[in-house]
Amino acid sequence: MDERSELNGDQPRPAGAVDGTTERILAATIQVYAEAGFRGTTTRRIAQEAGVNEITIFRQFGTKEALVKAALSRTHQEENPVNLGEPVDPPAELYEWAISTYRHWYAGRHLISKVLGDLVEHPELAPDICEEPSCKHAVLSGYLDRLRQRGLASGDYLPDAAAGMLLGSVFSYAIWRDHFVTPDLPSPEEEVRHYVQLLLASVGFKQVEPKAQKEKG
Repeated sequence: MDERSELNGDQPRPAGAVDGTTERILAATIQVYAEAGFRGTTTRRIAQEAGVNEITIFRQFGTKEALVKAALSRTHQEENPVNLGEPVDPPAELYEWAISTYRHWYAGRHLISKVLGDLVEHPELAPDICEEPSCKHAVLSGYLDRLRQRGLASGDYLPDAAAGMLLGSVFSYAIWRDHFVTPDLPSPEEEVRHYVQLLLASVGFKQVEPKAQKEKG
């Protein structure tokens, strides 16, 4: 069977309706895509790896493009993301969040590189625009906005732009770190902590002493 866009008379099953078969198909898709990229990923090979009939793939996802995008969207989600709630200790909170994000992206760097290489010919593979409140950019932007509202940052900044600055730094570092390994290369923890310090300096973060320390003084 060729990788046609539609199967006569069958409606694609929503990618969100996940069962055991769907899980195997999505996992096999990620495995094949990571090895071969979009051009080399075939529904025939995915079916073989997942142990299903190729027709099952078309019935559930409709097209190869939809299948690959559904599989990739699963990898964008961090399993145990660090929460950024109300700012209490911004240097520590932002560092824990940023280093967790770095480790997630670093673990998926080979797959991410495949996607970046395919985007010119297949822009549909790009992650959906960040509209949901749980996406990383929205989470960080909201935190930086609350930082200013609580009087902990005095800079005149756009939260979205400040969030993009940190995320862009962490993302590029996660993808390219392996290509610049030298004896004096700082550890990821040191590098990410420095990115966070630069962000806080740029937004005019003001460290507030705990009440207990003020009273002692």
